[in-house]
Amino acid sequence: MPAGRIAVQPAGPFGAGEWPEVPLKANERVPVLITAGVWLVFLVVPLVAMVTGDAPLGTKVLGCAGLAAFVAVYMGHFVWPWPWRTLPHWVNTTAVTAVLLLCVLATIPAAGLNSFNFLPFTLAIWIFPHRLRIGLPVSVALSTAWALVALSVDAGGSRFWLIIPTVMSLVIMLALRLAMEREERSRILGEELALSRQRERVGRDVHDVLGHSLTVITLKTELARRLVDADPEQAKAELDEVLELSRQSLAEVRTTVGGLHAPDLGAQLASARTALQAAGIAFRLPEAASVAGFRPDRRELFAWCLREAVTNVIRHSGASHCTVTMTSDRLTVADDGTGLGASASPGTGLSGMRHRVTDAGGTLTLGRTHPGSDRPGTTLEVHL
Repeated sequence: MPAGRIAVQPAGPFGAGEWPEVPLKANERVPVLITAGVWLVFLVVPLVAMVTGDAPLGTKVLGCAGLAAFVAVYMGHFVWPWPWRTLPHWVNTTAVTAVLLLCVLATIPAAGLNSFNFLPFTLAIWIFPHRLRIGLPVSVALSTAWALVALSVDAGGSRFWLIIPTVMSLVIMLALRLAMEREERSRILGEELALSRQRERVGRDVHDVLGHSLTVITLKTELARRLVDADPEQAKAELDEVLELSRQSLAEVRTTVGGLHAPDLGAQLASARTALQAAGIAFRLPEAASVAGFRPDRRELFAWCLREAVTNVIRHSGASHCTVTMTSDRLTVADDGTGLGASASPGTGLSGMRHRVTDAGGTLTLGRTHPGSDRPGTTLEVHL
């Protein structure tokens, strides 16, 4: 692994963490050392063997010193895994492995075959922190070397019980490494999916907010342009409303991007009334008081759908009349325009509306208001 890069992988034999190229900060050391150090309990076996064995005192002292040095180098490697930052990561780990093996050699005269308990720790610093294309071949080579040593030892029937732990350590660690990698990939995919959904929601909200507001602004600007000579005062009033609408739209976009905006159904009914009136479309809308008792989640959903539906009526239908009816579980918007028809391909706004309704557990249907007529119109129905 080239210098200057890190592998975000488990930091201990059976734990998770980061493998940074610089020393850990003080608040990061404790969890990493606990995760890596908890498995040092398995070194109690060679320690007891050295202390209670029949080896000379000097050999025992050498073995205990080797064990202490092994623990110090092993744990220190997690705090400072990159001693020579100008060299690649694998070179640093190779140097640490060489030092660990020297420590193991110092324990063999006193611990004997129990020194095989050091194997999982030498494998761990290769399997977990490195990418598998590096860690796998090195760990297999180390395990093979340990197995060959076990075969060369004159231990009678004990050879089998020396090789099996070697193979089992490798298999278990690789299985854990692959499981952790799979879990990490699943976590990353989950985060990407959540981010994608959030982007889709923000894009849908911004489209619905701006689509309606810009439609009303356009209509009122055209009206002011026609009135500028015939009725300057009315034109000025229309332009004042355009200015206020633009300010409201800017505030709505900001709050929508921040995830804070939720349209009010009563306010949306008033806005639909203003927009239809500016477009010269006759309308019949429910009163705000009649929808005040709806559940808050349905009020919000109906507000979004009403906004987009009325915008589509004004922009695309060519209608002269629009009727909106609403109950606690149903919203219907019908017009007498040229008609989208049930087979019409949905645009961004209609697709976003369908997603909103589906997420709320409802259905959205499109149909003709007056089938067979030269102006069949469109009826949009949201049913929860």
